[in-house]
Amino acid sequence: MKTVIAVLVLTFTISSQAQNYRKIVPFKYQSKWGIVDSLNREIAKPEYKSLHVFEDFLYAEFDGKDLYNLKTGEKQKAPGIYVNTIEVDGEKYHIFNTDAHTILVNFEKKETIQLTEKYKYIKTIPLYNNEDKKVNTLVIGLFDNHKVKLLKNDKNLTPISSSKFTDEAVETIEKRNKIIGFAYRDNGYFVFYNHELKIIEKIKTLPKSKDDYEFFTSEVLNKLPVIYGEENASIGCLNCASIWDNSWDLNTFLGDSPEESNYYITKENRDYYLKNNLDANFKIEVDSNLYDYEESYEMINISSTNSSFFCDSRIVKTPHILFPEKYLKE
Repeated sequence: MKTVIAVLVLTFTISSQAQNYRKIVPFKYQSKWGIVDSLNREIAKPEYKSLHVFEDFLYAEFDGKDLYNLKTGEKQKAPGIYVNTIEVDGEKYHIFNTDAHTILVNFEKKETIQLTEKYKYIKTIPLYNNEDKKVNTLVIGLFDNHKVKLLKNDKNLTPISSSKFTDEAVETIEKRNKIIGFAYRDNGYFVFYNHELKIIEKIKTLPKSKDDYEFFTSEVLNKLPVIYGEENASIGCLNCASIWDNSWDLNTFLGDSPEESNYYITKENRDYYLKNNLDANFKIEVDSNLYDYEESYEMINISSTNSSFFCDSRIVKTPHILFPEKYLKE
């Protein structure tokens, strides 16, 4: 008997009262991605090499070619390879990369904006005024050569400066862990901006001593409270990593004996296994990894077969297992 290879997708009930339930979901089989629906029908064969899921598990982009709405099942041509999502001028835009350009897409407004440059990644940094109220946003565009460009938060992502900087040449200014401005080194000067994205000071750079900070000299560092009119103004951390919410628990998705499928997940001591009600000898170890999408999703892995499926209690109503039956027989 051949080893049974299981790629699983959780069943979810489609209901008029359950507006967040998804009609289709991705699954991975032997390292390739496909899609199944809630009736166990294979919508897309596992032929895609890469998957990006975004906007709260609403859209799935495959190989930069196809884009699916997981709630409606609608398929369209992907604008490119999904990168991330940011707010631009108060509205949500999704960032895609083609071979030549970076593209911003607002699906609700059916609006596409093609930028003049291609960025590897784009992130936003909130800026606060002296009353600790968010009043603006700084956009950072990262290139493949690890240089960055400082941009305004408008639909064209207009450059604040025409220069491209190494990330070591740009730093934020904080007050009690809130960013109130930023500075960069350019042409022998430190250039300081406030929360309005306006230049408020230029100071000529001087040679550093061994005791000086990596970015500012001690003399410049001591001037920050005067420059920003805040006694607590200090150097920040432009490249500090974001911390993902590790709050998803596999136990949320476990249930009693299944009613709609013979396959189920159970816990034995500290380990989790896929089992079958009709076959006492069927037992495959699974594990869970946190996927750092726009939200935190639990992805259940079957490492022995390079297969995976997702869990999310907001879009999956029952813990029952739904599986493309033909792959079980191979």
